[in-house]
Amino acid sequence: MGWSEVLFPSLVVCGFLGTILLVGIGASYLWLVWLNKQTTTCPKCGKKGAGRLVESKVIDAKTHLEGAAGLPSDEEWRTHTSGLHQDAKAVRIIEETYEDHFECQHCGYRWTREAQWTRSAPTKKPSPR
Repeated sequence: MGWSEVLFPSLVVCGFLGTILLVGIGASYLWLVWLNKQTTTCPKCGKKGAGRLVESKVIDAKTHLEGAAGLPSDEEWRTHTSGLHQDAKAVRIIEETYEDHFECQHCGYRWTREAQWTRSAPTKKPSPR
C-alpha cells in the first residue's frame, strides 16, 4: 500500500468536510443578515433594514444567585466574611433590559424597542472587609 493510496482518499474526505463547513458558515451569515433586516424594518413605511440604531440604554438591571443549596442571599453575600465551602458552586445571573431607539433612514420615523438579555457570571469568594 503506497502513500498515494492513503493520501488521495484523505484529501477527498477533507475537501468534502471543508465544503460542508464553508456552506454552513455562508448559510449562518445569510441568516444573520436576513434577521437584521427583519428586526430593523420600519413600522411606518415597511422598508426592510432601514432602521438605524440611534441610542441604546439599560433601563433595568437585576442580579441574583443560582446554584448550590445553602448559599447566602444577595445581601448576605455582600456582607459575608467567612467565605464559602470549596464544593459550593454558584452562578451570578444578571438580567438587563435594554431600550433601543431606531430611526428610519427612508422616512425618518423614530421608534423604540425593548430587549431583555440574561447572562451568567461566576461568583467570587468574598474578601474579608
